[in-house]
Amino acid sequence: MVKWIIIAILLLPLAEIAVFVLVAAILGLFWALILMLATTLAGFLVLRRAGRGRIARFRVAVADTDVAGIQANTGGFLTVLAGLLLFIPGFLTDLIGAALLIGPVRRWCGSTFRLWVRRRNPGDRSVIDLKPGEWEQLPDREISNGSKKRERK
Repeated sequence: MVKWIIIAILLLPLAEIAVFVLVAAILGLFWALILMLATTLAGFLVLRRAGRGRIARFRVAVADTDVAGIQANTGGFLTVLAGLLLFIPGFLTDLIGAALLIGPVRRWCGSTFRLWVRRRNPGDRSVIDLKPGEWEQLPDREISNGSKKRERK
């Protein structure tokens, strides 16, 4: 799978150039450049709106290799990814970035990612389903205040 990702990344610039030439032939060079500039500005605005908080939370989850944290932050990550793809010049990346801004597409990508992670890590689950007879609720223990002075005898 990694081999296909590397091949796709290497072929992306060639595909972007081909699509730009096609769009420039249809709309004209000036309008193609204006459209590319507009999508770059849109990507900047999406990244600004996504905020540093979402980016920081996802970065921490990835750095800790916390699968549950990554899964929980999938929506925020996909919004940030959409902004990055819009910010990168090119019509193919703009198309994918714009698609990720659509709610149902983002939810489908998030659920697909979660299923892929579960298949890759079957033993790593953040939720364990127990039957009613397999658990019991224990009473809360009162924690004594450690700052109270002990009584002397």
